[in-house]
Amino acid sequence: MINIRFEPMTETMYQTYLPTAIEEYAAEKVKAGTWVEAEAIDRSTEEFRQLLPDGRASKDNYLFSLIDEATTEAVGMMWFHVVEKKQGRTAFIYDFSVDAHHQGKGYGRQAMVALEQVARRMNIKIIGLHVFAHNTRAIKLYESSGYAPTDLHMEKRLD
Repeated sequence: MINIRFEPMTETMYQTYLPTAIEEYAAEKVKAGTWVEAEAIDRSTEEFRQLLPDGRASKDNYLFSLIDEATTEAVGMMWFHVVEKKQGRTAFIYDFSVDAHHQGKGYGRQAMVALEQVARRMNIKIIGLHVFAHNTRAIKLYESSGYAPTDLHMEKRLD
């Protein structure tokens, strides 16, 4: 059985993560039709700057490497932000990924289980996230982990 451990992301890992994350987020926004390609990198860069003004040390943001406990190998990452709301302490997952060569092996599911353990230790009552509608693999993972839609945005293209 796979067991995942969350370790705080090192500065070296963060410096590797950030440019890739900016590019991937920009590409996802273009694929979703939210942004045009010409502006996507600039907009993505600005969003990351606003969300992580102090890098991995940004207040109430938690960036982790996902570690396979058996091999001690990093297999992915997770970033979430914590806020106090009327419903209680709430975490919002901004980014979560399993490295391509580790996908399909159960790491994603185990990371979601490990996240719940971390969240309980942090007295978090609710975990939220956003998923692009075209990411059916992630949607299936989240639904099978007990997540349910709270808002649904839809559109129709008139060409």
